[in-house]
Amino acid sequence: MRHFCKIAPEPFTPDLAEEIIPLGQESWDECSEIKKDTCAYHGQRGLQIDPDIDKFMHLAANNCLIAMTLRDEEAILRGYALMILYNSLHIRTELCGNVDTFYVQPKFRRSMPRFISQIETEFRGAGVSIIGWPVTRTGKMFEILKRRGYIADDVVMELKMKDLPNKGEAPCA
Repeated sequence: MRHFCKIAPEPFTPDLAEEIIPLGQESWDECSEIKKDTCAYHGQRGLQIDPDIDKFMHLAANNCLIAMTLRDEEAILRGYALMILYNSLHIRTELCGNVDTFYVQPKFRRSMPRFISQIETEFRGAGVSIIGWPVTRTGKMFEILKRRGYIADDVVMELKMKDLPNKGEAPCA
């Protein structure tokens, strides 16, 4: 079954954040299943996400965040990408883009090529010279991006220094 999807940037607002959070949880849960014990959060993967919306709002207010949405014919959010813009710390004149978090619900993944293309278009329009995507080498997105010309440049190695705090404990500063 084909779904019509509207893909467009939207202002990042508290209302949009509230729409994104349940999809973010779906993403976290799906990634937990894919990564299993290959993630530093092994043993704590089934947790509830708790995004720092204030920090995302701060990035948006400073033109450092692009929110891309994928909505169905009823305007229900079915996918999103939160894209961060930053100047390279190593080549100060280079604007970089990082897809901090993204997710498309399984029934709407036929729209992924258009969604990725629109993300690239938005980054290009902003003047970005390099795009980074957080993907797992064993995940499907790794192969999709590789076919689009992306390369696996640096690999982030993780070492869990402590467990995530339980509710009621003070978080890290």
